[in-house]
Amino acid sequence: MYDHTSAKDPTQDVRHAIGRLAPRWTTWTLQTIQQHGQMRFTEIASALPWIGTQNTQWVLRRMLTDGLLDRPQLGLYEVAPLGRHAHNAHRALASWHRAHFSESGPVLAKAERTEDALRRLRGKGAVDVLHALSQHGPLPNGELRDAAGLATGSFHYRVQQLQEDQLLTRTGPSNRAYDLTPAAQALGPVYVELAAFESMASRTTVRHNPTTQPTAGMARANAAVRRTPSAFPGLFSHAPEPQPRVPVHVSALSRPSRTR
Repeated sequence: MYDHTSAKDPTQDVRHAIGRLAPRWTTWTLQTIQQHGQMRFTEIASALPWIGTQNTQWVLRRMLTDGLLDRPQLGLYEVAPLGRHAHNAHRALASWHRAHFSESGPVLAKAERTEDALRRLRGKGAVDVLHALSQHGPLPNGELRDAAGLATGSFHYRVQQLQEDQLLTRTGPSNRAYDLTPAAQALGPVYVELAAFESMASRTTVRHNPTTQPTAGMARANAAVRRTPSAFPGLFSHAPEPQPRVPVHVSALSRPSRTR
């Protein structure tokens, strides 16, 4: 499996790469935009109607934040350099899925294979459990939980899910130990490509594309910040503006009389 001797945590790059690529519809969206070069929101929503307009907006925002997409102008999207580097990881994931998971229905598209492969790996602790077994071989319940660094509840949920996804199997006397399935044992090339992708991400400056215009609510919030006393110096990036002094005769007029 993946071996990255320069990192303190050998699974960190892989987990981060999965975090960028695994959210649902990311693969479909990335490959669709890459095929067309540049696309407007309405074109993306039309090309991927099963996602829905609201979900498409959310997917695009997240992909912009993660550096997978660029927005050369308002309403226009294109694949960022980091997004183009996802191609090798997608190809490795699709090939791994094709080799180890049989089809019982229609032939799956490459994007669908990729998304399903990422789904099997994206759960909290999934990569840690698989890596622990690849390093130490079959492990009983308690030893595997400690090696993966998971809490008891999270561990039991994760190993059950990995068994359902055909990546984990029970072995040994009375099936008390866990071991990798042949599919999980073949994840090495996938991990290498995911780590290479994340290495590129760490060298790429993620460009944010803020489009939010000042609103009345934001203006009121800014005004509230300016009115806030400087009880905590350094809390804000600017010094609070001094409030104008109110003339005595004005404050005297506004003070209610104590006589009836």
